[in-house]
Amino acid sequence: MHSHLIFQLNKQFPNPVPTETLSQQFNCSAAEITEAVEELRALGLVIHSYNSGLQLASPLYSIPGIKTYLNTQTFGNQGLYLFETIDSTHTYVSNNLSTIDHGSVLLAYSQTAGRGRRGRKWSSPIGKSLSLSIVLKEFAAQMKPTLLTQLTAAALQQALSETGLPIAIKWPNDLLINRRKVAGVLTEAMFERQVLQAITIGIGINLNQSQTDFPTEIHTKATSLALETEAPFFADKLIAQFLQYFEQFYQDYQQSLDPEPFLSICRQESAVIGEIVTVVQGDKRRDVEVLGIEATGELLVRDLSSQEQMTLISSEVSLRNPDGSYI
Repeated sequence: MHSHLIFQLNKQFPNPVPTETLSQQFNCSAAEITEAVEELRALGLVIHSYNSGLQLASPLYSIPGIKTYLNTQTFGNQGLYLFETIDSTHTYVSNNLSTIDHGSVLLAYSQTAGRGRRGRKWSSPIGKSLSLSIVLKEFAAQMKPTLLTQLTAAALQQALSETGLPIAIKWPNDLLINRRKVAGVLTEAMFERQVLQAITIGIGINLNQSQTDFPTEIHTKATSLALETEAPFFADKLIAQFLQYFEQFYQDYQQSLDPEPFLSICRQESAVIGEIVTVVQGDKRRDVEVLGIEATGELLVRDLSSQEQMTLISSEVSLRNPDGSYI
């Protein structure tokens, strides 16, 4: 009942929904509605009770809501799962890989052990952010898994841009609004006896956080769609749009092996091309000018000290402003 209850409350947000109305819709007693609400509250979701009915504190996506907009052949149609809270969707996929189909999509209102690139913790307050994993089991032999992060970043940039906000891509996996991070991508391969079994694409999007919801250390680095639009953000349509862009790019790449359609977006919407940045590699730092993104997905830069051109691999480096601050 949880997902359908949230769907009905979301449809009327920000207006309360009478308990009697919900009882009639679900053909159950008011006591059963109250029990379901208490179960959701126990997970950390904020649901207000008024004389006029029940009201969500902020909009929440739901499977019925997403399916209202979803128009994909594979992604989300092969399996669409929603967890209220989970350690991480990636861990769930890893532990249940044999029973999860290609194209399955897993979502969670909160992850207790979610992480980003290089093992960094991803903050996901329950009900205010999106955690999503896509499971890939079908890929052409000549596809380059390392490019899937940028394919996903391009799909996410296109979907987020539908909001009218200026969305930039910080190579290789961060999505920014006015230099503040609003979303991130994490790609991980799963092997068995050195044979690739699956790839999971994880994304996190900051939806309805206020500034105080972010940990102190990222107050100046992070933002949410609600903060930028100055209104509660409804994510059902965004999720469906992202899956449609992702499916288009993935199927085209699988068939053509040409990464240019999504790499061109990564170049056009880059937050770093043409900029002077500091490359952090272990305990070494160097200032470079970013020249472009190669067809392999590597970043082409010019070292300001030696004037030498070189390419950077995303798994080995991080980029910062020359003063050390987040880009």
